[in-house]
Amino acid sequence: MNKKTVLIVTPPFTSPAIPSSTGAFAAGCFLREAINTIIYDANLEFFVDHIFSKKVIDFFKSESFYDPEKYLITRNQIDDLLLLYSAAFYPSRIRWSFLSGSVIDESQNPLLISFCHEKLDLMLKQVLPKVVILALDSETQVSGANTIIHYIKRIFPEIQTIVLQNNNHGGNNTPAADHRFSLQNLPLFLKWINTTWKRKNQDTHVEPDFSMFPLKEYLTPELILPLQTCIFKDMFFFWDFVAKLKEKYGAKGFLFENQLSSFEFFLKKKELPGLFFGVHADMEDLDKTYAENEYQNLFSSGTTLIQWKSLEKKEPSKIKKLWDLSKQGVWNHVNLTDHTCSAIKNDWLRFISLNPNIAHSYENLIGNGSDGKSDLTGMDPSLKAYSGVKQLTGEPFWKFLSDPAHLLLYLKFHGKKNLFCLRADRVNETLISLGTSITFHFRKPDELLPGFLDEICAMVEAGGSVDTAYVRYNLERAYLIGYAEENGIIVGNSSLKHPREEFIQRLNTITGLDFNHFVERGYTSVRPEYRALGVGSRLLEGLTKRAGQFKIFSIISEDNTATHKIAKKNKTKKIAVYYSEKVGKKLGIWMPENMIEKDWELKL
Repeated sequence: MNKKTVLIVTPPFTSPAIPSSTGAFAAGCFLREAINTIIYDANLEFFVDHIFSKKVIDFFKSESFYDPEKYLITRNQIDDLLLLYSAAFYPSRIRWSFLSGSVIDESQNPLLISFCHEKLDLMLKQVLPKVVILALDSETQVSGANTIIHYIKRIFPEIQTIVLQNNNHGGNNTPAADHRFSLQNLPLFLKWINTTWKRKNQDTHVEPDFSMFPLKEYLTPELILPLQTCIFKDMFFFWDFVAKLKEKYGAKGFLFENQLSSFEFFLKKKELPGLFFGVHADMEDLDKTYAENEYQNLFSSGTTLIQWKSLEKKEPSKIKKLWDLSKQGVWNHVNLTDHTCSAIKNDWLRFISLNPNIAHSYENLIGNGSDGKSDLTGMDPSLKAYSGVKQLTGEPFWKFLSDPAHLLLYLKFHGKKNLFCLRADRVNETLISLGTSITFHFRKPDELLPGFLDEICAMVEAGGSVDTAYVRYNLERAYLIGYAEENGIIVGNSSLKHPREEFIQRLNTITGLDFNHFVERGYTSVRPEYRALGVGSRLLEGLTKRAGQFKIFSIISEDNTATHKIAKKNKTKKIAVYYSEKVGKKLGIWMPENMIEKDWELKL
């Protein structure tokens, strides 16, 4: 045994796209003590040497990685490979997925034991370390760590085993090492080093060291490095360290693996152009950030991806801030697995389903999928928006990205809007970019093709904002119906309808104006996937141009500020406000500005 050697091992299964931040921290600790340290990324070797073909590995390191269709094909190949490999070691099941926690395996399984015999055994015999440190960045590595620890204790009982985790993973599956430490309590780990190697270093500041990792072997075309917030004592150290990583390794992309306590690092950025970041954050921290830096732009500081955790009750202020971030260019990923109560979770899922242009991706642990493993992209059908209309082909492309590092690179290369519009058909291995071939049509009800009125009625009912009892009756008698179509599917619609006589008389009484020669623009509905693509604006514009001898009005709830913004953007103005006993709130009457007479007395 070499008493001066430490072997740092990254156990399977976690991302093969980035090195271990916990392992880099451990390497930094021993580097300053001049203790011989060797890094062994067993996780990377497992994927690269044990499972994936050279063709797959070369793809991830090439520019072809950024071709969504080629990525989809490769992703299918990967899933097939992992399924076949797992079948050979039943009951093991290996997956590489974008969502955290989805690479799953059982403790002490034959797959890992086989790997230990073939790979780890040789490494241990060559190095003969005094200590093996298993660096864990994810709970998905606990099973692999346990198998390696049991193997070492059986074959090399003289070797001490240590587990170093980026946080405390509780439960019955905790690694059974000689000692266990967490980056959340750095002094305890540093004290162990001092005691074991008879050092007297009292400095608790440690700089992670990535130099011993095979950085060119990770499965990305550009290097992405992981970061831990606990190592940064202030923002100056943060930016100095990031600058070193850029200069030394050429890294421009960085993923924070634990939660930021504040966005202050990014709002007071040093001049380091071209860097981009993915971060974890608590929704409450967004409130603090906006309170102090209301007009700051996180996206311009390099924040490209935010993974939101610890969600509480869905409040209008939080939704507004998510919407503001989305408009800046930030991709919002919502995590609903962290002890979110069911009522709050369902409320967020309904919102996500209706507003994928604000909350762009999500993970939701709802139980087991068809393979018996946890399903992290599931949603109860009752919560899905527009479930009663003809469904779009495929699924959002983000679901097929294998890793947060890949999502970060795709966002940097393609941009949020382009990635948001991508859908993938896994079976046919084809892609559709939403919004590229929309056609707009304006028809009288009797001119609609067979089945179109049924689908438009279903679209209006799916929107959920109107009384559905008279939808078909009113549309059959409408003056004009406008709809947007793409790939044979109606993606948005609106109409100019003839209001009921009693409603016209009420408006006349409220406003003192004559609405007898008006049509009402209403029954507007746009599929969630097409929000923010200008569909509603184009329909409004087209209907207004074709109103003929009629003037147009529309009714918008006073609390519907989002629609107010759209209306103003389309040169529509509020002319009156009244209280509706039927809906129990104030409603506004809006008209195109060019149809408002100059001598009208507006009642606001």
